[in-house]
Amino acid sequence: GLDDGYWLPKLSEILGVKSREALKHLQYEDYLKLECKVRYPWETKALQKLLGLTDNKATFEDLQKERLEMTKQRQEAAKLALKELKEMHNSRSHSKDVIRQKEEALWQAMEIPKEYWAPREKSLVDVLESIQKQLEQQESSVGRGENVSNTEVLRRASGGLALQGIYKTSKLEDVLAKRDQLIKVPDGFKLAGPEQGSLLERKEFSSSAAEATFTKSMEQLGFSISVCAKAGFWGFSVEGGVDYSSSSQSEDTHQSRSEQSYICTTKYQYIPLASCYFQKHQLRLSDEALRELQDIEHLLSITQEADKPNMLKSRCASFFSRFGSHVNQGPLHFGGIFWWKASTEGFRAEQREEMKRQASEALNCYIGASYSGFGASVAVDMDFSKSSAQASFQGMVQVYVANTGGPSETDSLPQWKLGLVTNNTTWCVIDRGFQLIPVWDIILCNHSSDFNSIYQMSSSLRAAYEALTNQSVGTVFGEELVSAVEEARAFVKCVTAWEVTADERKLLTLIAFKQNLNEKTKNHSVWINVCLSDKALQEFLVNTVLFCKKSPPENTTYIKSLLRCLLDPHVYSVKDFPRSSFIMQWIFHSEHTLPETPNVSELEDLTETLLQMKEYIQEVTYTPESSASAIHEAKIKATLTASLAVYSLLQFLQEREQKDIELLVLLITTSTGYQVESSTFQYLLGFPEINFMINEMQTGHKEYLSLKEQDVYRAQAFLLLTGLTVTPRYKAVSPEQKNERLVFMEDQMKNLWSTEIKTLLKKHSTFKDWEMLESDLHSFINGRLDDTCDDLKKHKIIKDMEDTFQRTEPSSQSKSDNSESTANEDIANKEFLHLLKRLGLESHYPRKMGIEEFYIIYKASLHDSQPSKDNELPFYFLQKLLTVDYRVRYLTSKDGSD
Repeated sequence: GLDDGYWLPKLSEILGVKSREALKHLQYEDYLKLECKVRYPWETKALQKLLGLTDNKATFEDLQKERLEMTKQRQEAAKLALKELKEMHNSRSHSKDVIRQKEEALWQAMEIPKEYWAPREKSLVDVLESIQKQLEQQESSVGRGENVSNTEVLRRASGGLALQGIYKTSKLEDVLAKRDQLIKVPDGFKLAGPEQGSLLERKEFSSSAAEATFTKSMEQLGFSISVCAKAGFWGFSVEGGVDYSSSSQSEDTHQSRSEQSYICTTKYQYIPLASCYFQKHQLRLSDEALRELQDIEHLLSITQEADKPNMLKSRCASFFSRFGSHVNQGPLHFGGIFWWKASTEGFRAEQREEMKRQASEALNCYIGASYSGFGASVAVDMDFSKSSAQASFQGMVQVYVANTGGPSETDSLPQWKLGLVTNNTTWCVIDRGFQLIPVWDIILCNHSSDFNSIYQMSSSLRAAYEALTNQSVGTVFGEELVSAVEEARAFVKCVTAWEVTADERKLLTLIAFKQNLNEKTKNHSVWINVCLSDKALQEFLVNTVLFCKKSPPENTTYIKSLLRCLLDPHVYSVKDFPRSSFIMQWIFHSEHTLPETPNVSELEDLTETLLQMKEYIQEVTYTPESSASAIHEAKIKATLTASLAVYSLLQFLQEREQKDIELLVLLITTSTGYQVESSTFQYLLGFPEINFMINEMQTGHKEYLSLKEQDVYRAQAFLLLTGLTVTPRYKAVSPEQKNERLVFMEDQMKNLWSTEIKTLLKKHSTFKDWEMLESDLHSFINGRLDDTCDDLKKHKIIKDMEDTFQRTEPSSQSKSDNSESTANEDIANKEFLHLLKRLGLESHYPRKMGIEEFYIIYKASLHDSQPSKDNELPFYFLQKLLTVDYRVRYLTSKDGSD
């Protein structure tokens, strides 16, 4: 369904695709480059389908069936190509080009990348025999595949890592340590397809400690954080140099290495097969963690006041050490990672480049052999001494494979991948996402009945965490301004001990503290008068700029955006900040490639920030030699920037009490994954998601303001309809989601709805007919109130009658009556006039009834029967009403002929 006039030139220009056959060779990295050219949300899914990428919304069971079917189809194609190639080789009657074409068909069916086709030093006979063995092994492996339920995958993968906590401190060893189970399996848990695609990445290390740390971080944290050079917004550096030589893949190989002369080149195939995301309301503490916290609460209640701080700190330290302080919300990914590694050591400094080249060559040779099934023999060939031409040095390049997940008994990637795909009991947690939620928030949300006071327990945990880690976690709703000032003064005292570097983590800590102050005080006065007026903080900011100006400009754009978020425009309100102009000139100097993070106060500012982010992702995507991990890192930073910008705008809208615009922003951003509780997006934002938000906000805001100028109820109907229908993937919103959104909108607006909207919501409150509600909202938007509900019609009719009676003087002249009726006909409600005509009352409206009408009523009452025509109904009704006759309740018109 894609527009070929638009997309064919893009495929040719960006990826060099000139034929339909070339599409089957495109990978996830190629899709990322096309993603930036998406114009409509539905094109994202169409492109993924065109390139054979998995739909992440597909069910776990459907995906498994589809994978097995595709595996069998590839095996059949490979068997056929192998058979034909053997026949060609035996007959010796075919040209080299024909044989080469058939070889290529075989490699493609085996999913072997072009650069790793059969090694040149191996004869074709040996290659065919190796492929034959591989296919036989694969065929037997497919039959032995084992699959367990969604919840079992969650419990088994990496020893239940997804259910374990993480102790978030500034020390990397705390973050990477293994913990006990912190949460239960969420109710109704289901796996979905992966949010990411398969990737082939390369890394180089100059020390065994750096390599071990990276490997350990991939095992414990996963891809999203580990591929980034700095995971600044988690408060630690993955490349921190902690020696994790006990990593499961590296335990025996690092102990005797010389850190002064070491090189390791590694490539890894990252294969995500399923994903999940934990919603906040789904998270409940495990039985062991809950009992431990209940014991702490009991001890608090019986401990002397003077001893409470030490007791609390000690017990909470034990709890955090055992269970962790935070839960990873995700998105979590399950699958496996296949590693190839080539390392060497014991050389002199001048031989480093030569040894790097040798290690790289050995690695490439081994990877190609592992695809073709020659991995073991090539490993033997590579495990020998190489003499350097420059010196009498004897070094050794060791080449080996390792895996995270999948079957461990093979060194062939195709064989390993088949085992991984067909048997989900071998899956590991290979990514834990980038969002965390603290234990004290879980207590507040989901354990109200498990503690005597969830507020006291939550507050105690937060206080202990701050004392143990020296990290600020925000403020509690309801604390006084005095408390905020004291907290700010205590915080800025810590700044004097900060080392001055271009450290994103410290700036992000400042941003988080600033946001917490704003939430607590609802204004920026404490931030301006206490924090930015403090000389130590001013000196830190000035020194940060001086450090950045002397350093290579690798990350200065991001530093500038963070500083701007901290200072602009509040710095201009500080009475005594001598070098503020120096800082601001540096911030605004030169063009920004990373989106700025201003204090967004208008919706137009937010869309402008989103536009900058879109351009930033495009810039990174199309940089020559840009890797998928670089694009991933750009998305992480852009998502963080978007979260800060949305949060900033919402704060300004709350201060100005613009509930309607605030709701519009929330409806669009939450449909794209924004979470109000954590003020972050639950998924990484890409080009399509950002484009969707830009378009929806621009068109939605314009439409809303236009309708509001005409009538408030029309604009509010537009808000409701937007909330019920907006979705970035052009998929219908489920009834459950619509109900949740409607509850959210009603809670957000509370008593701000117009009379018309209140009446409409009341009409639909008992039974939710979403199709009818949306139809009524469309009528409201178009200004057709009369098409929506009977109550509104009645209200309108009564209002018209009252207005008319007030305008018209009574008269006993029938001619006068008729003329007045005609005069007011255009003013009165047309539907009501139609009813009057049908009942034969137009001659009596709008004047009040006179004596002659009572005679007509009396005459009609002589007939003790039901009326036979519509126009007889009013007189029968009035007569029975006057005589207090109960039969008025059952009065109907019955035509004798019908």
